[in-house]
Amino acid sequence: MPIEKEYTGTGAKEDRPSAGTGVAPSATAFAWVLLLLVLPSMAVSFLTRSRVQAEEEAAKLGLAERVTRLEALRKADREALGHYRWIDRDKGVVALPIGRAMELEEERLKSKPVGPSAVRLPGALLRQPPPPPAPKP
Repeated sequence: MPIEKEYTGTGAKEDRPSAGTGVAPSATAFAWVLLLLVLPSMAVSFLTRSRVQAEEEAAKLGLAERVTRLEALRKADREALGHYRWIDRDKGVVALPIGRAMELEEERLKSKPVGPSAVRLPGALLRQPPPPPAPKP
């Protein structure tokens, strides 16, 4: 007849059935998933985010530098386009302010007679009869 022992929970480990660590398999699987998948992805996300933030800060600094250069360029353009200055005194070449140059060009164009353009388009050249041959000397 088999001998039955009553389990009271105070016995030695040998009396207990072997069930591993006593942790449910779903909790163990969850822990492995957490360690192998979630934590590395969180680390990659953190590193990527910090790198993106560093690039944004560098871009802001670059933007500030570009804005400063653009302002300096515009100031130089205003100065060059808005004042009279000599380009070549010996030849009598003067740079005019852009507004005055446009006024002078407008006056010149108004005095020019209006008529058909002398520009020949490529299609018009094909429709023209060939010129007469040049006389031989």
